[in-house]
Amino acid sequence: MVHTPSLEPITTPDQEEDDDTLCESLESPSPSPSPSHAHESSGSSVDESTPPYKVASAPLTDGVGLFATRPICKGSIVLCEAPMFTQPPLPTRTNSTVMAALSQCTRDEQRQYFNLANAYKGPVGGKRTLLPALGIFETNALPCGKVRGGRRAGIFLLAARLNHSCRPNVARSWDEGAQQMTFRALRDIAEGEELCMNYVDVLGTKAQRVEELKNAFGFDCVCEACALDPEELLESDRRRAAIRRLFEEVGVCGNEPTLGLRKVKLALRLLKEEELVHYEASFCFDAFQFCILVSDYVNAKAWIRKAWEASCNTSGPDSPASRAFKMYWANPRAHELAGVLPSAMLHGPD
Repeated sequence: MVHTPSLEPITTPDQEEDDDTLCESLESPSPSPSPSHAHESSGSSVDESTPPYKVASAPLTDGVGLFATRPICKGSIVLCEAPMFTQPPLPTRTNSTVMAALSQCTRDEQRQYFNLANAYKGPVGGKRTLLPALGIFETNALPCGKVRGGRRAGIFLLAARLNHSCRPNVARSWDEGAQQMTFRALRDIAEGEELCMNYVDVLGTKAQRVEELKNAFGFDCVCEACALDPEELLESDRRRAAIRRLFEEVGVCGNEPTLGLRKVKLALRLLKEEELVHYEASFCFDAFQFCILVSDYVNAKAWIRKAWEASCNTSGPDSPASRAFKMYWANPRAHELAGVLPSAMLHGPD
């Protein structure tokens, strides 16, 4: 059993991300069927040529953030942004390499850059102090493609205004072909609502999330998930811990597809209760694998369609994961696990 990727937390200089996933190893030709996918626009009569967001003050953070200027449908593209500049992986990037890159930017871009947050001004949480240019980069950079020795990271001036939430409404994905970062709505977003992504793994408890955010970015989280009353917060922590545990358990249920599928359904229910779509595509792909193991191709196609729809919402129909899921939807028998176990009938999505 191989999990597919979930929404990624921001990379910190002490933890480069590992992006070796199933999807990168699959050949993904353009198959059919070709059903409609997640909305790419709101379908309303508003002027779609104007951005669906604005930069405004964010009272909860004493800073600024991005806010929706109109209703945004789940799966819609909120923002596409090319990096202002990129840097090689650590330890190759230094304050000098960042300053050299900034010298190629406009005065206005440089001004905006040095107005971004810097979590490395002092030795907080055991972090070393960095010179300003490098500290700002490490605080705000997002991973954007692989190079030899690791991952590039880049600065996205608009995306840097996306604040953190432990219940995010925006997901990011790197478009290698277009060389830009795309941000999509994880759910329907109301006009005036702040647009937020997750900086850290959202499946930790509040205490774990608070500690990680404080150590990595130097702030205390005040999002709606962290502001729950004590009883609700305890239930939320239990659900998130259970999802994390189920994610690990499902991966070792290859010889017990019935048990594995029950765990998948429980995880999806908990994700819905937490208003998270993190891991949804991965759990649905796990369910697909359980079905093909026992040659239940009818339910396998139902699960892989659900995985594809979830992947389209978070990373778009042209992402490697979405293309792979679409291929298996067209031909589930193409998966290497097809028919490995004795035939059986399982269950499709609820």
